[in-house]
Amino acid sequence: MNFIGYRSDALGAAVALVNEVGAGSGGEAQAGDEQADRMRSVLVAHGYLAEQAPDSVEPALRAWARRLRTVFDVTEVEEAAVAVNALLADVRVEPHLSNHDGQAFHLHYTPPEADVVDRLRTSTAFALAMLVSEYGVDRHGRCAAEGCARVYADTSRNAARRYCSSACANRSAVAAHRARARASGSGVR
Repeated sequence: MNFIGYRSDALGAAVALVNEVGAGSGGEAQAGDEQADRMRSVLVAHGYLAEQAPDSVEPALRAWARRLRTVFDVTEVEEAAVAVNALLADVRVEPHLSNHDGQAFHLHYTPPEADVVDRLRTSTAFALAMLVSEYGVDRHGRCAAEGCARVYADTSRNAARRYCSSACANRSAVAAHRARARASGSGVR
């Protein structure tokens, strides 16, 4: 699902940034160069032109990831709206059509002179705004796996996702199965 009609995967970038900075990815413990490389890889993986990013992109992306996390941490739609509105209030919005780098015309939400960090900030804020305005808090949140601090955004048709990954979903299912087996006395380990 493309929530904002942009050429990047802004919603995926929001999730990846939060998870890269959060405790679930080990992002806090990584060496500076490795963390900066991983943050740049998030840009590339989600369709942003990382080569246009300044060398010191990592602190700005880390700060924005912490702001994005506020949307994933709430469980009430009113709280999500407040968190999204705070993000939107902090971005510069000047929509225009662009055909940079040989691409067909597409919508940018930032002015032509905006750098890649500003474009990412604006498009991720808009992606979360669209997600919350269309689905409330039913399609995003913190991973339901015990001990996992990562986040997810559900873009599936059935809207059943509650885990950041298949690994967390499987681990939780196995733990639940074992707990049921212990409770019934069947002795499954």
